[in-house]
Amino acid sequence: MSEGGTATAIPRSFDPRELRGQVSRLKRVPTLPKLLERVVVALDDPEVDFNRVAELIEVDQALSSQILRLANSAFYGAQGSVSQVSRALLILGATVTRSIVLTTSVVDIRSVGLKGFWEHSLGCAVAAGAIAKVTGRAAPEEVSAAGLLHDLGKVVLFKELPEAFAHVVARAAAEGRRFREVECELLGVDHSEIASWMVDRWNFPPCLAEPIVFHHAPLRAKRAPDETAIVHVANIVVRVLDFGSGGDDRLPAVEPKAIERLGLTPDLLDRALELFDTDLDHALNYALFE
Repeated sequence: MSEGGTATAIPRSFDPRELRGQVSRLKRVPTLPKLLERVVVALDDPEVDFNRVAELIEVDQALSSQILRLANSAFYGAQGSVSQVSRALLILGATVTRSIVLTTSVVDIRSVGLKGFWEHSLGCAVAAGAIAKVTGRAAPEEVSAAGLLHDLGKVVLFKELPEAFAHVVARAAAEGRRFREVECELLGVDHSEIASWMVDRWNFPPCLAEPIVFHHAPLRAKRAPDETAIVHVANIVVRVLDFGSGGDDRLPAVEPKAIERLGLTPDLLDRALELFDTDLDHALNYALFE
């Protein structure tokens, strides 16, 4: 619904078969640019050489700037003391670095034409990190990266098929329905399935891939069940707090077994919410993933 209470205008009528034909093209989305592909391959090496990765990253000024900016942020406690990309990589680790590479150069979360989408993604990242800290069930930095990218499928849908994305957003708003429900009805897939095509193509590690693909169905995660449970809960926490927008006003259902798996008692949840407030201030003040 619009602010005045009238139904949001729905874009021109689409034939679901036409939409599904368009969505099928997403399976052929180009692979990563060569430079980024080389960076990702280097990060995937079990004996990753951060000096070698730094040499690759330093070719891209914007990417180098983002790596240094994040390593020097209050979120990582090294304010103003990191001047070399190689040292920054040691602080951030391979998984977080991969997320920065993708968000800086490929997955432009800020570009998505949905008010509050970037805030929702950032909020999920911060909430996931806070839950990881209080439960001790995952590395906070890695699960924050997964939280940031949890709606990757929506980003890809917006970037590749903006009219279809606008149609789903408008219809979900006008009819008071869930974004995923409208996606499945019109497209034959939802953003989680679209994301699965990307994480396979880009060879994401399980600690990123499963939370992205299964954040609405955490019990399906096999290789990163804790990380997936955390992102699942974080996504709902941010929705409950009404920070940003995921594309509709309907709260997703929480999976009780995810709460049980994490041992997330009311006291721990309160602690996570306190950390969320503090860490969100840091993230916003230092434009953590900007």
